[in-house]
Amino acid sequence: MVAPRRKVCFVLPSLAGGGSERAAVQILNALDEATWDRSMYLFRREGPYLGDLSPAVRLHAGTDDSRVGRWLALRRFVGETRPDVVVSFLSYFTALTAVRAAAVGARVVFNLQTPMSAFLADGDYPWRRGWRRPLFAAIARAGYASADLIIATSQGVADDLVSTFGVAKAAVRVVHNPVDLAAVAAAAQEPIDPAHAELWQHPVIVAAGRLAEVKNYPLLIDALTRLRLRVPARLFILGEGDDEQAIRALVAARDLSAAVVLCGFQKNPWKYIARADVFALTSRYEGFGNVLVEAMACGVPVVATRSSGTSDIVRDGVDGLLVDRHEPAAVAAALERLLGDEPFRQSLGNGARIGAGRFASPLIAREYETALGELAA
Repeated sequence: MVAPRRKVCFVLPSLAGGGSERAAVQILNALDEATWDRSMYLFRREGPYLGDLSPAVRLHAGTDDSRVGRWLALRRFVGETRPDVVVSFLSYFTALTAVRAAAVGARVVFNLQTPMSAFLADGDYPWRRGWRRPLFAAIARAGYASADLIIATSQGVADDLVSTFGVAKAAVRVVHNPVDLAAVAAAAQEPIDPAHAELWQHPVIVAAGRLAEVKNYPLLIDALTRLRLRVPARLFILGEGDDEQAIRALVAARDLSAAVVLCGFQKNPWKYIARADVFALTSRYEGFGNVLVEAMACGVPVVATRSSGTSDIVRDGVDGLLVDRHEPAAVAAALERLLGDEPFRQSLGNGARIGAGRFASPLIAREYETALGELAA
């Protein structure tokens, strides 16, 4: 007799272009459909990753944009579909309380992609100021204590939950984000946009991510200023965000307008990354760093500032370089070391391609299936 499939539902605000949303789609797609009846619930049916969701995954979306309306719609959906496990990516408190109110016995899992201590200090968000921060922290602490399981994307995220928010170690499991190696390899073969191809002169550094304070593009730009005193490198930045004008102003102030190209959001960043000599990530913090794994899968050595997430991905001197000091001179030195030593750069590129295999979708999916299966049982 064949056992019935367990029902799992991933809940997100939308499929807007962020690391959490991409990871949610990749994880849900990779779960064994013979074991799991998969669904996804969005508060709003929008975002560039809608087309990436497998047709075998049932997609549902709310229509009410009010907080109360979203909560009521999710509670109603859970009551009607009766999932065994609900995995929340963002909007944790809304998902937790709506599922508990539905009273169908569903287990609640939080997927945490970010070290919350760093998140609460992030200048991109208003809750770091005044009374908002302690209130948000108190709500987060209560929510973490009430979840059945928290899946942290890196050991640093898990350690932060335990040390700062008092979460029991047994309630946290570290499971990294996946990368679809075949999809990255195929997408990397596409040509880059002709306008950018005309400007593509080696040595080339590529960076990718939201144009926001957390990504610390000023650090990378200041490092490039130092680097170009000795190496005529160009920098291509993939992404969009609120800090675009400030970044453009800094590029002009550093007299780098001919050396830095802002390419905007790219649905296929890998065609750029694969043609780079080095991929750089200078974030203040990362819960994981999906783009690092994707760059490594392209066979490109990486330079990354050390943080909770990057330390779980990059093996210093094997598939990339980790920079301990988040300072322009240190980043510039790491970039120059790679760009000035072709055999070393090739060695790290080969190591990067092999290292990315640790995060292949089938391997990560099995870890999720084990964690969710134990919880549902």
